[in-house]
Amino acid sequence: MIPIQRLPWACCLLLGGALVGHDLSVARADTLDPKLQRYIGTYRYVGGDQDIEALDAAIEEVVSQMNFLIRGIARRRLRAPNLPSKRVIVSVEEGQIQIDRPGQPEVSAPADGKPITWRHPEDGDVFEVRHGVDAQGALYQRFAGERSVSRNRFVLGDDGESLTIHTVITADRLPAPLRFKMSYQRVEPSHS
Repeated sequence: MIPIQRLPWACCLLLGGALVGHDLSVARADTLDPKLQRYIGTYRYVGGDQDIEALDAAIEEVVSQMNFLIRGIARRRLRAPNLPSKRVIVSVEEGQIQIDRPGQPEVSAPADGKPITWRHPEDGDVFEVRHGVDAQGALYQRFAGERSVSRNRFVLGDDGESLTIHTVITADRLPAPLRFKMSYQRVEPSHS
């Protein structure tokens, strides 16, 4: 039996996060892709206990396939970093999508999906990060590390106010992908 090692934090970059900026009006409305512009704003978590219980069930489904001696460790390492942030902020500045979850490091990457290399400021883990808008108009964030990939897909509701962040985490040490979603509601409109 090999003890589980610390999963790279990007696996746990929840729910991704959101795109952030201190001046949301920096990106000019006439040059910004309308599909991306829709996402700019601040969102608050509204999923309540229901989303957290669904996360716990998804984690349990994955760890139940692991050696019983490491299930507790795996459960803790998957749960804590994937709990919802109180807020998610999405911004675009100078062609960069920035996703901010207060209390977590900000992450910026080109809005056209080109990869960048990003180093976590606390633990030094290195990831290839991509941000963009997919063919269906959903905002995406992808972290690829040495042993894990975390994909966050941000989907706006038809009302343009509700946001669901779908997360899929795959890692060498996980027997199956971890899939979950978190629900948010816009609290600050985009600045068009």
